[in-house]
Amino acid sequence: MADSANWRSRSASNAAHSRSTPLSGANSAGHSRGGSIRRSGKKGKHSKAPAKDLPVLSQPSNFMDDLRKRYISLIAQAKTQWIDNPKNVVYSYMQSRTGTTPDFQFVEGRFPGPINKVVRCTFLIDQEFEIHSAGDGKTQKEAERAAAFHGMLLLMERDFIANPPPGLFGTSSKANAKTLTISLSDGTELNVERAREFLDYFCHECHYGNPDLSIEEVHGQHGRRALIAGWRAVMSIGGTEVAEGMGTSKKLAQNMAYLNTAAQIEGEYRDMWAKFLEVPQNRPMGKAPPIFFHASESLDDSMRELYDQIRKSELYFNRPRTTAAFRKSSVDEVSTVRRRGYRETPSLTDEQHAEKSKVMLESLNAYQTDDRVQAMRSAREALPVHQRSGDVLVKVELNPVTVCMAATGSGKTTQIPQILLDDAILRKQGSRCNIICTQPRRIAAISVAQRVAKERGENIGETVGYQVRFDSKLPQPHGSITFCTTGVFLRRLQAAMEDPAGASFLDSVTHILMDEVHERDVETDLLLVVIKRVLADRMKRGRTDIKLILMSATVDAKLFQNYFAELSPSGRPAPVVEIPGRSFPVEKHYLEETVARLQSLALPREQGGWVWDEKNVVEYVQREVIHHGGHIEDASKDGDQDVVDDLEIPYPLVSLMIADIVTRSDDGHILVFLPGWDEIKVVHQLLLSTDGRSLLGVPFADENLFEIHILHSSVPVEEQQAVFEPVRAPGIRRIILSTNIAETSVTIPDVVYVVDTGRVKEKRYDPQRHLSSLVSAWVGTSNLNQRAGRAGRHRAGEYYGVLSKSRYNRLRVHQTVEMKRVDLSNVVMHIKALNLPGMDVEDVLAAAIEPPASDRVHAAMADLKRIGALDYHLNLTSLGKVLLQLPLEVSIGKMCLYGAFFRCLDPVLALAAVLTNRDPFMSPMHLKKEANAIRDSWCPVTFRSDPLCVLNAFYEWTGLQSVSSSQANRFLYNNMLSRPTMLQIQQVKQNLFQSLEKADVIKVIRRSSSMVPRYRRRSRETDPEFNINAGSTPLLCALIAVASSPNFAIRTGERTFRTVQDKTCFVHPSSVCSSKFVKDKPSKGAGAIEKDIYAFAEKVRNTSTSSSGAAGSGMTFLRSCTRLDPLTYMLFGATDAHATAQGLECDSWLPVTGNYDALDVVERIKSVMDSCMLRVFEGIQSTEPSAMASSKSKGPSTDGSAPPSDTAEPSWYSDAEEDADPMPPMTRSLSDREVSEFETLTSGIVKLLNCYASEHLGY
Repeated sequence: MADSANWRSRSASNAAHSRSTPLSGANSAGHSRGGSIRRSGKKGKHSKAPAKDLPVLSQPSNFMDDLRKRYISLIAQAKTQWIDNPKNVVYSYMQSRTGTTPDFQFVEGRFPGPINKVVRCTFLIDQEFEIHSAGDGKTQKEAERAAAFHGMLLLMERDFIANPPPGLFGTSSKANAKTLTISLSDGTELNVERAREFLDYFCHECHYGNPDLSIEEVHGQHGRRALIAGWRAVMSIGGTEVAEGMGTSKKLAQNMAYLNTAAQIEGEYRDMWAKFLEVPQNRPMGKAPPIFFHASESLDDSMRELYDQIRKSELYFNRPRTTAAFRKSSVDEVSTVRRRGYRETPSLTDEQHAEKSKVMLESLNAYQTDDRVQAMRSAREALPVHQRSGDVLVKVELNPVTVCMAATGSGKTTQIPQILLDDAILRKQGSRCNIICTQPRRIAAISVAQRVAKERGENIGETVGYQVRFDSKLPQPHGSITFCTTGVFLRRLQAAMEDPAGASFLDSVTHILMDEVHERDVETDLLLVVIKRVLADRMKRGRTDIKLILMSATVDAKLFQNYFAELSPSGRPAPVVEIPGRSFPVEKHYLEETVARLQSLALPREQGGWVWDEKNVVEYVQREVIHHGGHIEDASKDGDQDVVDDLEIPYPLVSLMIADIVTRSDDGHILVFLPGWDEIKVVHQLLLSTDGRSLLGVPFADENLFEIHILHSSVPVEEQQAVFEPVRAPGIRRIILSTNIAETSVTIPDVVYVVDTGRVKEKRYDPQRHLSSLVSAWVGTSNLNQRAGRAGRHRAGEYYGVLSKSRYNRLRVHQTVEMKRVDLSNVVMHIKALNLPGMDVEDVLAAAIEPPASDRVHAAMADLKRIGALDYHLNLTSLGKVLLQLPLEVSIGKMCLYGAFFRCLDPVLALAAVLTNRDPFMSPMHLKKEANAIRDSWCPVTFRSDPLCVLNAFYEWTGLQSVSSSQANRFLYNNMLSRPTMLQIQQVKQNLFQSLEKADVIKVIRRSSSMVPRYRRRSRETDPEFNINAGSTPLLCALIAVASSPNFAIRTGERTFRTVQDKTCFVHPSSVCSSKFVKDKPSKGAGAIEKDIYAFAEKVRNTSTSSSGAAGSGMTFLRSCTRLDPLTYMLFGATDAHATAQGLECDSWLPVTGNYDALDVVERIKSVMDSCMLRVFEGIQSTEPSAMASSKSKGPSTDGSAPPSDTAEPSWYSDAEEDADPMPPMTRSLSDREVSEFETLTSGIVKLLNCYASEHLGY
């Protein structure tokens, strides 16, 4: 199968063969004046007379070899396809010139000299110009090929191929797609429809994408005037021109191109032709009844005009190749870009190493006797890890992998790297010891590096340095410790793997320390896979050993021991070093105790009593204290104890707990763990509130008494570092509001008290809502213990948990690893973006420490390929790279991108929010009839759609909100709409716009010629320039189709429908598309039905009763449905369309019949649209992500305002850090011309949708 090579490469490899034997059926085909191409020459019976009795033929001889020698200079000027298939040239010329085809005449004879029988073939090409062709051969086939070759050369001599004389239009052939045929090498008569079907089959099987057809006018010369001689159609496959056809009309030229290309393919790929013939020609199309498509003459002309215009555009010409056409891999270019930020380390000679090691030993000795760092040395030596340093060194020396279980306060993070380096220095090998230590977060990498440098009496950048995203202070080479984030190191390993020259980076590394391996985010798990692969590969090649040390306070040691066992020469599990902690006792208080004591104070309202009246406090206390954390059976139904907790955190109670600690103690800082930015902001505002809601009278706003610090990934590193510095003046107490950033690695000085909400923001995928989002989930007990340990690092401390003891007892030890709770499609794209050399996605995930099920992996890859995020080679497309940056399921994300580019931004974001949330329309049991009527009243008259009902109601509500909140609330009540759901839709819509901005999608639209410059404010999703086509309901339905793929159904009866999986199903009774709402029901016995294709969001099965009331039979219902027209479905819904004898078959199940030529142009428009969209997505990646700029800007200030770039934040952005871009910036940005051409494409398609809807639906 030629699924990974250029089409022409196969053709070129057959060149020698093609010059001596017929390449295709066209080479053995004859043409008749009746308009059909067939062998009709006078062959008669072979003469049985002796050769000496045959007539002598006239000279010169026209064997193929004779012609090649005689016309050597002319042949050098001929196109490859002319030489490969000269009959195509002759046929096309005669069709366009006279409307006739060759009439081959054969005669047997001999030449003077040796008596050998010869067959001569002759035919007339052009009577007016007296062009006669002749060819000789041993057989009729050879003679016919030579004659065609001679005819092609005669036409070249007169320059009639490129510039034919005017056609004789009066004798133009009336041949059409059914009567025009070509004879193949096996004698098969192939008509145009069958040829088109074969080409489609061939391209699909070989992964070449759709065949591409271009048509142009051909001019002839008459005197001094240029006249239209006809049309030339050129067929390309996989980006390579294969064959052409000429005719007196566009249609005839197109048909000739189909026939000639099919003949060419059949001759060179006879195995594919044989497989094609095995497919039953009259098999039933698809699994569903056919849909009929009809295009008016005006619409047909518009479609052809748009196709021709875009086909010739620069935008289409620059499209990225996603089919099997071979293109040199861009790995080298990518690697160069990625390695640009890394400093090459020059190698040293043995003498230089000895000298450098000597200097390092002298520095270490000086450090050991320096009185200025005596206190620092003593503090280091008192840490528990130093008591076990010998054990650490021995196990690391004797084993490739070592697991270090070091309790909180043991000093593992800061001391183990130094122990390893100092040991090498004392052995006079200091310059050869280079240690890399990974940290899960930027703040940890930077702060630990600074701490270690300080402990060594150095400045950062000497023997200790760091490297994080957008910031690095690397140490001096040869004898160093480098702290970096997981993502940065993963990039460096990837670059070293794909470029053998990059191995020098690893050759200089002696130790890799992975700290906090228990966190198990996707990047950590991927890093484990890559490190394991790299270490195993180096062992096989006999390269220098690299020691791997895995460190954590709460790691599941056996899991990691067994995972790396195969790297041990003995095959034994990796050894474990256990180091006790050095921490002071921490007294733990849970919510039952804390609430009871606070309530016993009987605080007046103005001193804090108001807290107990707050709704979120009442509900939270009732569940955690009165109901002991909720019903156990509800929480453990699926064994998942770290379930998402929708109950709001009791912010006033948290604030009161902070104030209570302040009033009951004189010193010691307070560390408060909160899930994310929103929660931090609320508590921050409550602490600084001046609206009369006092908290025990504590003046938190007094800067002479308190400092409030925020630790969050969006806060600039410089601001976060301030928490590690001494306070401005004695007596000032710090309140640190932090996410889980402060849970591990970093130690904040003088923290004595911890207030812990027990929650963390985790990225989770909701398959019902098709949404990946950050949710508030309970942490594991190991995390709670880590947080509590922060209070006992310097002296005895206290821990206050905002959870009940019962809740604590039911939590898991560890959180669910990220790879098991996120959308696997995003994991697959992440791995693809890393482009790990020699490792497929399946290999990477199968090698993970806890691999996901293989069927989930295959399903995710199939979905990504269908949506266009992966190409035929399963590489990440430009669309996939953009989707990787959006917090949505890929199909919803693709809908948002299309909506933005089709200038329907605000509605598409609202639709995305609608499709990813619960239905806001409520339907009480006693008011179902009224609820259905209300829902139906919001449905568009022409386009039945449940999502559009919600969208229309949403816009009405938002309009009223800007007028009066009371009117808006009354509207919700009157229309039975859920206010929380509507608010959630509004919030999601705003956050999605910010995601598109961060992905640089909005930049492309801003470059359009129709954009109005705006200098006064930031862009908003409601700006008119982004919503030129917002009023097009057909476009909205098309966008819903993009998001719904492959969920489509076809109506088969008054109430029954059919999907690709279900022979019979029903629209849910609550849908406005159900039979009780639809007025124009199909007539019984109707054949092909137009309009009745439906997109749906989900299928549900009712197993209790059937329509007749029989128990247990079950019915399948479709929910959230939208009716589509055939044009919308083919352009935006169908993923793949194949030509058949009856029309098109979409996605191998839904047939579309109708005008054959109109269906053909629809298929071609979809192909160029998809290609152009990929080019635009590629252009988005051409600049550095805007996040880079925003990350360097000033982050959230301590007044509680959000980051400038993230106004509505942060439930959409992970607190986990993205330390390196998933892919490097590309070099091909969109030109102004391409932007203009793209606008022409999108506006043209919207006009087609509107025109079709107007003609067929009365839109």
